[in-house]
Amino acid sequence: MNVPHSFHQRNIRGSRGFTLIELLVVIAIIAILAAMLLPALGRAKVKAQSGQCLSNLKQLNYAWIMYSGDFNELLVPNWLNDPRAWIDGTPGNGVFSYPGATNIAELKKGLLFPYNPAIGVYKCPAANRGPKTLSPNVPIVRNYSLEGRMGGANDLQAGKYNVPSTQWVLGPTFPQYQKITEIMRPAPTQALTFLDESIETVDDGYFAVNYATEPTSWQNSPTARHGNSGVFVFADGHSENWRWRALSKDQNLDTSSSGSPNTLVDLQRLQYVVFRTSTQP
Repeated sequence: MNVPHSFHQRNIRGSRGFTLIELLVVIAIIAILAAMLLPALGRAKVKAQSGQCLSNLKQLNYAWIMYSGDFNELLVPNWLNDPRAWIDGTPGNGVFSYPGATNIAELKKGLLFPYNPAIGVYKCPAANRGPKTLSPNVPIVRNYSLEGRMGGANDLQAGKYNVPSTQWVLGPTFPQYQKITEIMRPAPTQALTFLDESIETVDDGYFAVNYATEPTSWQNSPTARHGNSGVFVFADGHSENWRWRALSKDQNLDTSSSGSPNTLVDLQRLQYVVFRTSTQP
C-alpha cells in the first residue's frame, strides 16, 4: 500500500515533544498552583490537629467528671510532687526530666488513668518537640495540664497529707475548689479545667495562674502552636479554641505580659476563666 508522502510529514510533526519553553510554562503553572494550595493544606492540617486536641481534652474532662461522681463530688487531687494526683508528679516522673519525659509511668499511675486508659489522649498531635531545657530535645508523653484551682492542695490539706500547698498561687481570695459543687465563680460553663499548655511550662501537670503577687505576668502559659490559638475545656464539658490576639509562641515560665508583643489582653482572658474578674476581656 502506498502512503502519501505528505501523511508521513504530518504524522511526524504531530508526534513531536514539548519544547523547552512549553515545559517551563507547565512547571510555572504547577508552581503557582502549589503556592496557592499549600497554605490551604497547612490551614486544614492545623484545623485537624486542633480538632483532635479538643477531643483529647474533652475525654480527659469526662474522666475528671466520672472521678468526682465516684467520690462524692470530690475533685481529683491536683497535687504537686505526689502520686496521689490526677497525674503522678513525683520527682523523676515529670515531663521536664527523665524518665518521665519519654515513658508512660506518670500517666498510668495517675488517678484519672483508670477512667480513660488511652495513652494518646494525653498528647497534643501538633507537639513535635519537648521543652528546650530537656536534652536531648524529644517529644514528651504529655502536653496537657489541669488548672490549679481544680483540686489544688490548700494549706489544711498540705499539713494533713504532707504535700506542697499551692494556695499561695491565687491567695485566700480565690480558694482552690475541693468539690465540683464549689465551682461557682466562675460558673462551670466558664470555669477552666484542662488545657494544652506551653511546651516550656508543662512540667508538673498543675497549671498555675499567679494573681496574688504578679497579676500582670504569666506564670504558666497556654500553647500557641495551633495557628496562634490555644485549646481549652471547661467544667461543664464543653471545649473551645481561642484565637490569641497577641500571644504567638510558647512562652517560658513567669513571662511578663508587658513585653513585645504586649499579651496582657490574652492573659486577662485566661484570668477570667480561672477567677471571675469584674469584666470579661
